[in-house]
Amino acid sequence: MPVKNAGQYLKPCLNSIVAQTYTDWELIAINDSSHDGSEEVLEEYAEKYSNIVTYDSSGAGIVKALQLAFKLSSGDSVHRMDADDLMPPNKLELMFEALEIGSIVTGMVSYFCDEREVGEGFSKYTNWLNGLMESGDFWRDVYLECPIPSSAWLTNRVDFERIGGFESSLMPEDYDLSFRVLKHKLKVIRLNKVVHHWRDSETRTSRNVEQYFPIAYLPLKVRYFIEIDRNINKELLLWGAGKKGKIIAKLLIEKGIDFKWVTNNNKKKGVNIYGKILESSSEAGFSNSQIVLAISSPSDKKEVLDILNAVKGISIKDCFWFC
Repeated sequence: MPVKNAGQYLKPCLNSIVAQTYTDWELIAINDSSHDGSEEVLEEYAEKYSNIVTYDSSGAGIVKALQLAFKLSSGDSVHRMDADDLMPPNKLELMFEALEIGSIVTGMVSYFCDEREVGEGFSKYTNWLNGLMESGDFWRDVYLECPIPSSAWLTNRVDFERIGGFESSLMPEDYDLSFRVLKHKLKVIRLNKVVHHWRDSETRTSRNVEQYFPIAYLPLKVRYFIEIDRNINKELLLWGAGKKGKIIAKLLIEKGIDFKWVTNNNKKKGVNIYGKILESSSEAGFSNSQIVLAISSPSDKKEVLDILNAVKGISIKDCFWFC
């Protein structure tokens, strides 16, 4: 568990851990140069509970803290916890009961906030995520959102090491882990129960660090799309020329990936951007194509879906929503 100025939320987090019905665990808590008293709280709990140990890191960030914690851990299984969240009392028990070799266990989450209503974006993500646990294709929208929550998974140490552990080369590290689970074909065991309580606070990393803003995910998405899903026997079509579409186009060009660029924006049709002439969707051929969709507006998405549904021969498996 990386800890960076967790403040008033740290004690409730630690209390939820020590209250687990499953008791054969160790907590490796890394104090990442906190200056708000978190270090003293960690030391207090480490003195009181023999299965809690704490170490200091140099303030190099979450990934380095996670790597150090994993190096210092000794268990046969590994789970990540965030210092401002809460565990349901039976979290570890439920996950250990389901765990198998060659698998990763995950489950439903709940967002909560002590100071105000939970933000709309977090609510939508929670509904989408929990829907994956109940039914459907777990990986279908992996390029749209991260399907394995950062503190809602458990896996065997040997499997975790096989997929690269916390050695994330691109941020955010939890999304990178999800893609590596997919790439290495770990079995995803889904629990139709809440296994984690996410705190929506003003100090939450995803609210304050640019590496965790959705637009920063695009290099990660493009990299893994090329590694996992790109079919070189099909033409690649990028649909959308807004801010995100331009970033994706630039990344594809930098990687030497050829593609056709399509837009529904009349002002951009025929325009040269990065050496690519944007085509009208009405003029584009969709047969034998993979389509990356970089469209955010709900009305624009509906328009694109209507167009795609009217074209024969397009498989949903060849359409990848990035926004």
